[in-house]
Amino acid sequence: MLTTIRKILEAKETSVQDTIYCNAADSILDFPITIGDFFKLTKYGTGASDFEVLNNLYVLAEGKKKNSEYQAVCSKIQQITVRLNEMKNIKNSTDELTAEKLELRISKKNLNKKKIAMEEKFLAHSIEEIEKKRNFGLKFLAYKDFLNCSNFSEIEAMLPQVAAVDTPKLREMPLFVRGIGDLVQAVKSGASLGIVGGPCLFGTHEVIIKIHQADGEIVQFDFSTGRAYDKNNLLSAAKFDIESYFSTRYQNIIRLEFTNFKHGVTYQEYLSMQYLFEFARVLGAKVVIPIPDISYVKFFKGVTKLIDDEVKESAFKVFERISYDISDMYLKVIVDLQFRYSEVECQVLHSRNTDLCKLFYAKRQQYIQKLSRQGRITLYDGKLDAVIDYITMLALPYYVYGTKNVLQIDSVDEADSMRKCMKVHSSDVTFHSILFPEYLCEDGVHTIFNAPLEFKDYISTGG
Repeated sequence: MLTTIRKILEAKETSVQDTIYCNAADSILDFPITIGDFFKLTKYGTGASDFEVLNNLYVLAEGKKKNSEYQAVCSKIQQITVRLNEMKNIKNSTDELTAEKLELRISKKNLNKKKIAMEEKFLAHSIEEIEKKRNFGLKFLAYKDFLNCSNFSEIEAMLPQVAAVDTPKLREMPLFVRGIGDLVQAVKSGASLGIVGGPCLFGTHEVIIKIHQADGEIVQFDFSTGRAYDKNNLLSAAKFDIESYFSTRYQNIIRLEFTNFKHGVTYQEYLSMQYLFEFARVLGAKVVIPIPDISYVKFFKGVTKLIDDEVKESAFKVFERISYDISDMYLKVIVDLQFRYSEVECQVLHSRNTDLCKLFYAKRQQYIQKLSRQGRITLYDGKLDAVIDYITMLALPYYVYGTKNVLQIDSVDEADSMRKCMKVHSSDVTFHSILFPEYLCEDGVHTIFNAPLEFKDYISTGG
């Protein structure tokens, strides 16, 4: 369902003038986006550091934390935490130990309350100081408690270098950012920077799988979404997703037939690659672009594990050929971009770049172990290996170049993957994000990714 930043604010009974978006152009406030209702209106937290004026507020509030009383409270909390961790390793508990543990937990709880109260006071005082200088709304929209709704002008105000970035489309839409304040500091300090992003292998309605049963039944699925496919009724409700169908109807499947309708690179797919080179040119960064053909192949193998080997092996060869053909379209675009941006160092991960794949698998292994300890990665077993790829691919600049600052420039649909990637790499990498909404196609209803074929807006065949 289409919405806009203006509509989201209206739904939250908030005037644009009461937010930091009061100076944003109408084209940004009214840009149509298809995004879930995961917005929260706030003026607190580290998200404030992603906006020019609010960053000043954030810096003021952080500066006040040098207060000796506040530092003493933090020090005491740290001491208690260390002692509690030590007590976890003591196997033989005594009454004295239990009593001490209880006392420490109560003390830590009270100290944390005091710490939060002091932080709220620091923030309130900082707001008063800022408001004396400027009259503006302090509230902003946070998406999924992770990204902050912003726009190019805000990023440009924080990081003037990006004024030279030739990305007019990004200036027309809201952007979803994270870690811009940290990115500013990294650039100022001359830290090496890696950039990651790029398109999915294919969108909806572009690769269709037709499943033939021994009794003559034929069912079609969209291989991108896994939903049942009916070209004449794209909104029809499906009885099965592809994984459920394979897991319950696998015994009598006699043939799997793939059809590739993707005959070009879409406008959004092209720009998603060009953006990486533009920002790298301006910020002196290195680029890694993952083409996820390896992930789609893993998904195919995962969902067809119960099917007769002879049936799926012949289908696998066809699907592998399709993935190569589509990857070649992207590789041609990337080669052209590398020629145009000769000063930018770039590597591309794809299934036929075997050396880079080996490096990727080796470097990420310790992080996969951390990921698995955090709980279930996906509800769908057949997607597990592919999802792990999507999560760890975002750390590719760190794996390939050793860059400890990584800027993700990508679709906002990749937000969840980045959140999980950050959790397992937090001790080694600082991530920053500039994410854009999915672009609408010519019909003004569907995003290009989800559009029917006639509205895909292909601009290059890559041939």
